[in-house]
Amino acid sequence: MPVDQTLSRVREDLAAGQTGRARQRLHGLVASFPDRLEFRSLLATTYREDGQLAEAGRWSYLDPDADPTELAAFLAANPDPVQRVRQIRWRDAVPVEAAGPVGAARLTELRAAAETATGGPVAWQQHRGRAAAGHESVGDRLLVAGCLAGVGLVLLLACIGAVVVVRALGG
Repeated sequence: MPVDQTLSRVREDLAAGQTGRARQRLHGLVASFPDRLEFRSLLATTYREDGQLAEAGRWSYLDPDADPTELAAFLAANPDPVQRVRQIRWRDAVPVEAAGPVGAARLTELRAAAETATGGPVAWQQHRGRAAAGHESVGDRLLVAGCLAGVGLVLLLACIGAVVVVRALGG
């Protein structure tokens, strides 16, 4: 869908009180056009209106007029600089200068802090779905926990099945 049509639908969604749908569309726009700061700003506005200061700060992070309270809430919610790099949703292929002078300075500072924390280079994006070493995502942790729970359930059912079979055979 063309950008202008998507923005039109975002405005319709917001007028109809469908903030979640509007955010979904805006997240898609930011993913496709990370350097279009107006999309980030509009997304920040939707979170601001709902009182979600950390998310408003996340999406207004590159804005020269970002509210310091929102930025502080974003930083407090994401104390790890590598986590913040991932949260910003910048893309490796887009030069930081595309974010404007203030945005470029913030991106450069953020990436430097992440590289200091890891002791090596940090990409804006997680490649091949892998988190940076030592910085597993919540999704990675949930996947491991789910796998372990599944294995435990299979073992439990196997034990119950064995007991049922032994009893049925007269044991």
